[in-house]
Amino acid sequence: MDLLAVIEARKSCRKFDQEKPIPPIEGILAMAQKGPSAGGIRGWEIKTTTEKLGPYEAPLYIVIGAIGGKYLARYGDRGYDLYAIQDATIVAAYLQLLLVNAGLASCWIGAFNERRIAQQLEMQGRPVVMLAVGYAL
Repeated sequence: MDLLAVIEARKSCRKFDQEKPIPPIEGILAMAQKGPSAGGIRGWEIKTTTEKLGPYEAPLYIVIGAIGGKYLARYGDRGYDLYAIQDATIVAAYLQLLLVNAGLASCWIGAFNERRIAQQLEMQGRPVVMLAVGYAL
């Protein structure tokens, strides 16, 4: 699929096929991390789980976290408070497009309990974006 077609095809999906297994997505996760990053710092982390973290019955959840501390030495508070979050959301946006390209659907979830998710997934950074992922019904 070309980029314009992928962008056009991307939409939020809230109902997923529970029977169709999701193929390994390591390559997709690696490709999503090839986008720009402030100072090349790449201060994010990605966690995947089959646990139901959000409001949808999705076979997979992906959480992208921002590790603000990695930006402090170079950019100070602005790096911690802004650049880390921008970088994590770039990864999440690329990830959504790559998932569409692979035939998968997703829903961006921004409303969640950060502390609970960080603890549950043993994240070192701040959870910024959660994606519910699967094949659309």
